[in-house]
Amino acid sequence: MRSLFVLMSIAVALGFVVSGLINGLDDRALARSEREAQRRVGVVVAEYARRLGLSPDWAAYCRAETRRKLSTYPKDGSIPFGLRYSSAGTDEVERAIRERETYERQDQILCLTQLPASLRDGTTP
Repeated sequence: MRSLFVLMSIAVALGFVVSGLINGLDDRALARSEREAQRRVGVVVAEYARRLGLSPDWAAYCRAETRRKLSTYPKDGSIPFGLRYSSAGTDEVERAIRERETYERQDQILCLTQLPASLRDGTTP
């Protein structure tokens, strides 16, 4: 009886360890997906700024403006800006990362597009 208890305890402990390892792998994969999305946005925005003849500082300015806008969105669980990654499933987080990537890329490109006219007019963007 005692050996059965020991075996069951070991099995339960192994289950927790395996589950923890799987969750750790998921977390790392999602973090990698988010970093890759941010890198893709940065590359596209930098290339767009270069084509417009704007310095990398303006791309950084537009990135900061996008982050400022994102900070004003409610943290209500809505995708992609208010999603709580800790309580969401992997598919839901991947979808949120894709949607956020699209939003950030388009918002920064729009910011860059408006800059030349703003600079010519002497107004602040």
